Amino acid sequence: MAGCDDAFSSGGVATATPLFTSITAGDLQALERGESVLVALDGDYPVVFELDGRRGALDFGRIDIATPEAGLVPLQAWLEALVSARGLGFAELSGGRFRLANDRAAAALGIAVSGQSGPQRCDAGQIIDVDGVVAVLFPADASCRAF
Repeated sequence: MAGCDDAFSSGGVATATPLFTSITAGDLQALERGESVLVALDGDYPVVFELDGRRGALDFGRIDIATPEAGLVPLQAWLEALVSARGLGFAELSGGRFRLANDRAAAALGIAVSGQSGPQRCDAGQIIDVDGVVAVLFPADASCRAF
């Protein structure tokens, strides 16, 4: 199909609907022994993974991440840099909700960002780039939430 490659690489969500996947503690508990989930963010097509530990803490040891800059690493190891840079704790992340995406526009879909209209806004510091991945951190006070 002529032109398909251009659609996927010429503007992210402007030309392609991102794939959106949610990972919960229940999803991780359903894995067989030795299995893990791969959060693949090293491709060109816009993808968003929302990790939601609000109904049970996430086991980061059962998740791997593939990033454009760091390659394939365990999510817990990748998060260590994010945790130390942002002053967060693993308990806060594992029991909360955050997004990881390979496209900034896709990561912010459904979220009001400071400077946009809407009753709830994310502080610009809650949307950060690490190793070619966009992370959206939802604070515990829920002042930044998806619509």
